[in-house]
Amino acid sequence: MDTTPPGQFWGKRFIIYTINGVPEVDREKYRFELFGEVDKPLSMDLSEIERMSSITIRRDFHCVTKWSIKDCEWQGIPFSELASKAGARKEASFAYAYCLDGYTTVIPMENMSDAIVATKLNGEPISSKQGAPVRLVVPSLYGWKSAKWLHAIELMREYRDGYWEERGYHERGDFMLEERYKDPSARFIHKKVA
Repeated sequence: MDTTPPGQFWGKRFIIYTINGVPEVDREKYRFELFGEVDKPLSMDLSEIERMSSITIRRDFHCVTKWSIKDCEWQGIPFSELASKAGARKEASFAYAYCLDGYTTVIPMENMSDAIVATKLNGEPISSKQGAPVRLVVPSLYGWKSAKWLHAIELMREYRDGYWEERGYHERGDFMLEERYKDPSARFIHKKVA
């Protein structure tokens, strides 16, 4: 049975998109933070992240530009474990991801239930181009929500556009519903952002 989501085709390899190129990351100085609507904000270095118990998930990856990759094996910390450790408040409705290249994106909390903060892809450490040292993986949404070079997540009560959402991409991005753009009739986004 073909499980290709609507409007997608199966690709052979990842196509790497960035907004400012691949950032250089000093692994010794790297920190991940979880803050906002939490009781105990987290700030962890890479060794602390690597010491936490991890899980492996196998999911297809779907890019909003219509290509998909089958059976990607991601390994990392369940976001739910980090949220629990930080004492995430029930008022938190959105997770806002901040990345080392200046990229941001917003994810509804209900879509974070199966998200992981990944350090490995297909059994290997995530490469620089794929978002090392840490990448957010949100399997239920288009790939622009799976933020590369992740350095912080803010839990928020209110919605705030991220980089692509500010330019017209959908607030949620559910690939099964083809939520590509806020205006479903839009094919190209030409909004100038100051």
